[in-house]
Amino acid sequence: MINQEFYDNALKTLQQLSPEIQEYQFPHLRLFTDGDEFYQKLWQMIDESKTYCWILTYAMDKSLAANITLYKLINAQQRGVNVVLFVDDLQGHYNNKLTKLLQSYGGVFLNLNPLSAFKIYGQEFFRRHHEKMAVADHKAIFGTSNIESHYGGVKWGKQTFHDINTYTEGRHLSYNLQKHFMYLASLYKIQLNPHKPTPNEDLLYTFNAFPPYYEFFKTHPPFNRQIQTQIIESIKNAKDNIKIVQAYYYSVRIFEKHLREAMDRGVKVEIITADKRDQPVYRYAFNRILFQGVIHRNLKVYEFPEQLLHMKGYVFDNKQLFYGSFNNDRWSWKLNHEFNILTEDENEIKMFMDIYNETKLRTRQIDYKKTGTPLRWIKMKFWEWFIYQSEILMSKNQGYHPNKYKYNYLLNTWDDGIGNYF
Repeated sequence: MINQEFYDNALKTLQQLSPEIQEYQFPHLRLFTDGDEFYQKLWQMIDESKTYCWILTYAMDKSLAANITLYKLINAQQRGVNVVLFVDDLQGHYNNKLTKLLQSYGGVFLNLNPLSAFKIYGQEFFRRHHEKMAVADHKAIFGTSNIESHYGGVKWGKQTFHDINTYTEGRHLSYNLQKHFMYLASLYKIQLNPHKPTPNEDLLYTFNAFPPYYEFFKTHPPFNRQIQTQIIESIKNAKDNIKIVQAYYYSVRIFEKHLREAMDRGVKVEIITADKRDQPVYRYAFNRILFQGVIHRNLKVYEFPEQLLHMKGYVFDNKQLFYGSFNNDRWSWKLNHEFNILTEDENEIKMFMDIYNETKLRTRQIDYKKTGTPLRWIKMKFWEWFIYQSEILMSKNQGYHPNKYKYNYLLNTWDDGIGNYF
């Protein structure tokens, strides 16, 4: 278990060995839900960046906040910062003029998994890059917010979503986030140059001063299912309670099987989900229908009726926190690129649970007797049919562009170009 005493002692020892070592080389973090703070932290990172600034988002629009972000990235590139911006093509509604301007100054901009590459809908068409993160020098933001007006607060957005994000300072974490960017770039045969450790940072690794504060998990089914495997293992190992916050919940058989088994052995399970959702496939579905596969005496399900809930995380026995971009639905479980972080740090779990409990105070338990109008039932059945048809297409690899990915090349790219520092 990581604790502050360890950091204080390690920092004191290392400063005696090398006075130039700065405290920010150890992880410091803050969890927050305010959309305006998300933009303020993101812009501060960009403005203060000196070496590199890499951003990955699932969605980006032409809002004022998104355009300010692009202008700041352009300014960073002009002053010599290595700027990279990756946006998934499905939700990429950004300002084309500004992205081209960024490229004209030498910045790297890429539409991930472009829809135009597919002539037939199939598995690869539905596979999206759903991660959300930004890393600049020793600072990073990761969580659930995209770069759109819907994710901003009173000043910079529409307050549509209720998100959770983490701002952190620590080179160990930023190096590992670099690895994910390097991995994605390799899929598109783009070479990114990672930040090279300084002699002092080499010293930190030599003395093992960076403990495993986080474990990092990605998923790229069917070749990599780290997140899915970790969720199942954590459910199996749970002894007392499991707390889940997931806006986009949909029945996944293997997940529900292990969750029922945990409840059968006495584990208390609590889930906070959304009452209303932005995606049409979920919009008309009642929670009593979505959760009918896990109804149990040891289960309590709460729905958040205010903003659109957009948080995603799992807490096991109040000792292990697993959170990031991963939704508890079939797209994340079966297809999407996702990125989650696992930690057992007491302070971070407490910060997360404070937000969880504050969110829970604004919820109500789901009504298993709730009914709707005939029109809503028709719409719900249509989207059930849509999901079924989508899964048929997802199960096939038709529509795969032959030059899109070299899957035999994927398996060995996770550490390429980074070295042995991780």
